[in-house]
Amino acid sequence: MSALQTARAEPADAPETVFRLIYRSRSLAPAAERDHGLGDILRVARTNNARLGVTGALLVYDNWFAQTLEGSEATVRALFERIRLDPRHDTVELRQEGPVNERVFARWAMARVAEHGEPDIALVATPSGVTPGAARKSSSDQEAILAIMRDATRGYGRGS
Repeated sequence: MSALQTARAEPADAPETVFRLIYRSRSLAPAAERDHGLGDILRVARTNNARLGVTGALLVYDNWFAQTLEGSEATVRALFERIRLDPRHDTVELRQEGPVNERVFARWAMARVAEHGEPDIALVATPSGVTPGAARKSSSDQEAILAIMRDATRGYGRGS
């Protein structure tokens, strides 16, 4: 779920204005190279996003990605612009953006989107790419956002 998430420490009394952006894109990497390349991207993005205070989630379905980014508006918009211009993918489509009351994804999460009602498969970045991880429970707020992301990827991957 392409970036990447870590918890962000802030003083308890500091109100946070959160900006959320959801997009989808199509990977141009050949299928045989996709998992390895995704693992590399995730490792770099985790470090950068922690430094920037960006959290979110990434869903993968065949060669399609849907990602939610959460953080300050200026930071999220700048990151999205870098992502939009990245030549490793195309068909970048903004699905939703705007201020929200709070972060829904305080930690990085990534999953391969499953078919028709089956559970998504959590993924973990490894030196050789990505591998299935332990299943995670999600809150109703997370499920609402994940539903938007699933809708953005399902039906676009196979044969497209």
